Amino acid sequence: MKLLNFLEQTQDAPRFGVVIKGHAVSFDVLARKLGHHFRELADIFAYLENLPKSMESASQLEKYGEAYLASFSDEEKIPLEKARILPPVPVPRALIDFGLSPRHLANSAATLLKHEFGVFGAMIAPIVKKRVSATARAKMLYYKGNHNAIIGDNETLNWPAYTSYLDIEPELAVITGNEKMPIAGYAIFNDTSARDVQFPEMIGMGPATSKDFDRSKGLGPFLVTPDEVGDPLTLKVRVTIGKRYQWRGSTAEYSAGPEKMLEYLKTVFSPLPGTVLGMGTIPDCTGLDNDLWILPGEKIEIMFDRLGILRQNAPVSLGKLQSSRWRNREELRRYY
Repeated sequence: MKLLNFLEQTQDAPRFGVVIKGHAVSFDVLARKLGHHFRELADIFAYLENLPKSMESASQLEKYGEAYLASFSDEEKIPLEKARILPPVPVPRALIDFGLSPRHLANSAATLLKHEFGVFGAMIAPIVKKRVSATARAKMLYYKGNHNAIIGDNETLNWPAYTSYLDIEPELAVITGNEKMPIAGYAIFNDTSARDVQFPEMIGMGPATSKDFDRSKGLGPFLVTPDEVGDPLTLKVRVTIGKRYQWRGSTAEYSAGPEKMLEYLKTVFSPLPGTVLGMGTIPDCTGLDNDLWILPGEKIEIMFDRLGILRQNAPVSLGKLQSSRWRNREELRRYY
């Protein structure tokens, strides 16, 4: 199943529901037609807290909707292209981001060194790449993200004045359930980052201004249940940046699977239902991997097999930018 939170254009109250034949249908509509109330489907958190019973109820309603969708009114079934799709978990209980993608971390280290230290950085980059890759494979590294910065599909990212090098980070996100069903499903996660302020933080206390700014955490478009995803380490990833760049990657490059990641996390703390766990950035699918950078107004599409497409928009116009710690970008000169 593909579960979602959505709004019809004329509505104010979000609905929790399921995708049926290209339409968003709320569980309230389905339950009313079936003549039964499902408290475990009141919202996404009721669903996550009551697994697996809630998944069984949702599946029952989905099958009913598939059989009788043609009889539903236009108000009861909203074509996905006409719905505003909200984050599947609007405010996660916590946001934890792992670094289980050694090649991305190695590529990123090389690009950061080049911009931070010029020719010297480029010279030592190959040595650092090998060391970073080996370290990343040997450890479970994570940081805590800003769970209040979540935005959904087709929303506009924030571009802080202190960065000239805004970047995306496409990741596979695991949404936690309860003890009976620890992994509730998967979603696409975009951990937007300010790259030119990142290096000092990475050698200090960890990501802060480079990661935690408002509207920096894309999540969606759906929570896709494990039975529909199958093996989460076999998903192809495709990213388009406007009409300029097309990047390809795969979840097969993760150094560990979701179960091992969650098992490790539970040695530290017990994640509540509705915790979002990013597994790490897909190699070759960021500006930092490629040393290629987003422009204002560009539309970004992050596509994962079986999970859908998460669309994000760079703001059309920027306010006045501060001078970059790196070189000011020529393409952005009118904003300095």
